[in-house]
Amino acid sequence: MMRRQPPAPALLGAGGLVVILVLWHLVATFGFTRPNGSYGAVPPPLAALGRVGADLVDPAYWSGIGATAGAALTGYLLAVAAALVLGVLVLLAPPLESFANQLGVVAACIPIAAISPIVVLLSPTGSRAVSVVLALLAVEFPMIIGVLLGLRATSPAQLDLVHAYGGGTLTAIRKVRLIAAIPALLSALKIGAPAAFLGAMTGEFFAVGVDSGAGRLLISQQYAGDYVGMWAIAILASAVSALGYGAIALLARWLAPWTAHTAGQTAGALR
Repeated sequence: MMRRQPPAPALLGAGGLVVILVLWHLVATFGFTRPNGSYGAVPPPLAALGRVGADLVDPAYWSGIGATAGAALTGYLLAVAAALVLGVLVLLAPPLESFANQLGVVAACIPIAAISPIVVLLSPTGSRAVSVVLALLAVEFPMIIGVLLGLRATSPAQLDLVHAYGGGTLTAIRKVRLIAAIPALLSALKIGAPAAFLGAMTGEFFAVGVDSGAGRLLISQQYAGDYVGMWAIAILASAVSALGYGAIALLARWLAPWTAHTAGQTAGALR
């Protein structure tokens, strides 16, 4: 008797997307469409997607998304650099491990509503510092965990070989540990990319003197009561976050194809 093959993941994903769109349309049509035909808080998916298409040809939206992406990239790179330095310091001085873990937990747990006004007070008017800080905080915890996991993925035999040839701790880090850390590091980079963009966008809700960015566009649409525009910006922001994840995934496949079979396991450990 032949066993039935399970559906392909891509087919399951497409089916799930169709179900979500149908449910979205039904909720919007029967729950949020006004008697005069105008849309309420939840517009139909075709209306929202049509607005996305219109926004894509508007330079103001590209400028806003670019400004948010720039702040997200700054916070993202700072978080990566800090995690790498911290990881190396932990290897050189193991007692620092508890400090590194606590720092990651603090970065993940610190209330955004509490830290954002403080950052705004400490930064000049018109600065995007709060967006950069929130992007950094969103990325720091998975980066620290990914770097620490990766740097310790080296087998004792590899370290013994380095030491047998006269190599010290720094040589072991440079020649063995950093290479072994690539799978965990790439997984952390992928998880952090969308988190950085969403963190930077959230920071624009608190920024003072900043008039561009995806978050500011969302606020302006909210004040205008343009629900379709709000949903279009939410879809665009989600698409940009997904593109960031996909770009790093493609880069990882090109730079380190041998990590493909371990990426899922490492990503699971980071969540």
